[in-house]
Amino acid sequence: MSKNSSTLRFDFRLALVLAIYLVTGLFLVGQYRYQINPDGISYISVAQKYLNGDFGNAINGYWGPMFSWLLAPLLAVGTEPLLAAKILNLLVGVAAIIALQRVSCRFEMSESIRTVILFSAMPVVLSFAFSDITPDLLVMCLLLFYLGIIFKRDYAESAKQGALCGLLGGLGYLAKSYAFPFFISHFFVMNVLWYIRSETKQARKSILRNFLAGAVVFAVISGIWIGLISNKYGQFTFGTSGRTTYGAATSGGRQGLGILWQGFLEPSNPTAISVWEDPSCLETPPHEPLGTLASVKNQIKLTAGHIVTTAGIFMDFSILSIAIGVAYLLFWVRRFNKAMIRLMPAEVLYPTVAIIIYAGGYSLVWVQARYLWIVCILLMLMGGYVLSRLFENKFFTKTRRVVLLIIFFLSFAVPASQVLGDYSNRGKGLYGLSEALKSPIEQGRKIASNTNWPATFFLSYHLGCKYYGIPKGNITRAELNSELEKYGIDYFFVWGGTAGDFRFLSNYEEITGGRVPGLQIYGLKKQK
Repeated sequence: MSKNSSTLRFDFRLALVLAIYLVTGLFLVGQYRYQINPDGISYISVAQKYLNGDFGNAINGYWGPMFSWLLAPLLAVGTEPLLAAKILNLLVGVAAIIALQRVSCRFEMSESIRTVILFSAMPVVLSFAFSDITPDLLVMCLLLFYLGIIFKRDYAESAKQGALCGLLGGLGYLAKSYAFPFFISHFFVMNVLWYIRSETKQARKSILRNFLAGAVVFAVISGIWIGLISNKYGQFTFGTSGRTTYGAATSGGRQGLGILWQGFLEPSNPTAISVWEDPSCLETPPHEPLGTLASVKNQIKLTAGHIVTTAGIFMDFSILSIAIGVAYLLFWVRRFNKAMIRLMPAEVLYPTVAIIIYAGGYSLVWVQARYLWIVCILLMLMGGYVLSRLFENKFFTKTRRVVLLIIFFLSFAVPASQVLGDYSNRGKGLYGLSEALKSPIEQGRKIASNTNWPATFFLSYHLGCKYYGIPKGNITRAELNSELEKYGIDYFFVWGGTAGDFRFLSNYEEITGGRVPGLQIYGLKKQK
């Protein structure tokens, strides 16, 4: 890997990239201030609980606390919550680009390639910051800083390096629980690789020292949070999101998460908007992936499907992803022998291990594009290394190098720009509808709907109301009426343009007056 950390010239280029990124982000942020998603509402609600001192309900096994902690100061100064979340992600993106620059210095490549990677990262990180409100960009940032240390040529020279790895791994876990199993497995494997590749007895002792230092720091940081959430739920857990998500993925005939089939559900606590603030209480079908032969077959099928999905995500990130993967496969084939672990270039070995562990872990449970952002960034760096090896060939004249660098930049920038376009002004229509509904619907009211769980949840958030979800499938009219009365629902949203099987609602006032296409809202406390 590269011996250089950075040069003054490169620092200037990094500063230029960061300046352009921030100016562009601040110019565009208004177009994304209405973007809203279920997870984002939960992180905002948890942050507000920390501000209000409601720590008992703020401590949550499903959502990591760090994003809400960082969001709380912006809310404290009066920033509108959705806008505050975008500003936070924009600032996290600054740190992520700095982390990317540090990791890039662990790869042997020319400064021109490194600069193209940084400029390619600008639209990519902007698309991450302005898409869904989640901690995935924060996790990516923290783990990139971690990789920047564990990939360093002088990693074994100081116990401080191991301790910093443990610190960053612990912070990553506080951002998202998936970082817990990833760090444990990756930190262990990387130290084993460092141990095998070390040439002296003293170097191997240093690796063991670093591993212990990192493990202790990580255990202290993660142990505090594990203790808090385990105490809350009455059983040992490092997070509940994996169990809930895995249960939904393997639920057989049931349609995903419990919010879609369990029927009406009370909000998680008195100040929650919906049950989604702590989905830990949702029903999760028991499933042992290795319990029976049928379970094993189902797990293999599930994992294979997720691997295919992962490949598609990589291609969406850059059309060059397959070419980069093939190039790295050839690097491995060329070195395939008993000594390959010791002799494999670090630029090939280390990112390959990171991707296999990180993406492989998700492929066992559930895969979404945002889960794999850090892997996509590693692919970008690996692409830079492939270019550096190609440019060693005399065939690649200066003109051909420039053409390849332009293609490389566009392969990442164009898809990212398309994502930015897709998210522009997303959620603005629902925000406008909620403003129109604030007159007839008072804050704090209880809302339910016949379908369209996400949109009704978003409207409930904007209206300052409680959302109880959708009824069970195949429920009779009498049962539905009974459930609405049981939960004291104030407003029932009927999506689809007609009340249809909800004829009993004709006894109640429809408050939209037909002015909202595809939506009727019945005030259940307002009989005609």
